[in-house]
Amino acid sequence: MKEFNAAFFSLYENVFIAHTKLHGIRNTLEFFTDLFSRTLGEAYLTAGFSRGNIDHFEKVVKERDEGVGLSVAFPLISPNKIIYQFLQDPFPNLKEFVNWKELDKTYLNFKVKFLLGDQWTYNTTQHIWDGYPFTEHVIFPEK
Repeated sequence: MKEFNAAFFSLYENVFIAHTKLHGIRNTLEFFTDLFSRTLGEAYLTAGFSRGNIDHFEKVVKERDEGVGLSVAFPLISPNKIIYQFLQDPFPNLKEFVNWKELDKTYLNFKVKFLLGDQWTYNTTQHIWDGYPFTEHVIFPEK
């Protein structure tokens, strides 16, 4: 695995802060949602996957995350539940600027819907910003 790419994540943090100062938090969250859907979508398309395939979800997400030096784990992969953990915080300098739920939604909702399908959703059970040792997202099909 690559070393954590601080310059890569710092660029996103600085763009987020500058954009927020100019355009406000709502506009910045919309901008980041669009930005992540474009950049992650292109990365996932080149990685090759079958939409809805949970094994492909783990493979392409892990490759992309680890490619930028982000440590992640998938302690559970099953047809009805995926546990996806961030073992480090990619955006520690945004803590004072945005609620983690709003920030995480800018990229995680896209990852889940794009790779697994519209019938999937997630719930965050632990977050580094709340003092936990990692961030844990539980991904599951909606009823």
